[in-house]
Amino acid sequence: MPETGPDFSLIIADNEAAAGRAFETGNFVHAYLLVHALVESLLRAFLGNQLEAANFCTLVDGYKRWLQQEKYPYPTFANELVEFNRRRNRIVHQLWRKGFSFTNRQAEPAARAAVVMYGLLIEWLADFQPEIVQLGFEYDNM
Repeated sequence: MPETGPDFSLIIADNEAAAGRAFETGNFVHAYLLVHALVESLLRAFLGNQLEAANFCTLVDGYKRWLQQEKYPYPTFANELVEFNRRRNRIVHQLWRKGFSFTNRQAEPAARAAVVMYGLLIEWLADFQPEIVQLGFEYDNM
């Protein structure tokens, strides 16, 4: 019997639902970190890069190379993804410097913007690879 891998659609749906619950309960740090993980997974799926060693910056660089190969004149989402990752790093550092309560209050606008960017990125990448949506990436679950 052939081995099958994990059902990514279930994992994605679970993480999207968890991000939605985090928003509902006001846990914006958790929501941001979950959306960051979802964006990373989306990039991995789009680029076909399932290597654990590839970090977020490597994935963004791969996305930029893909845009160049496609001769796309504008690096759509590239700068936003870099800033998105920097914001994640600042949020994590703030947890240690200022604590959860302060950081969570400060993270609300960033978390809300992250969800919007996630939805737009899904739609953009699905224009090139419609099977992205078939993997289970859905903005509607949040």
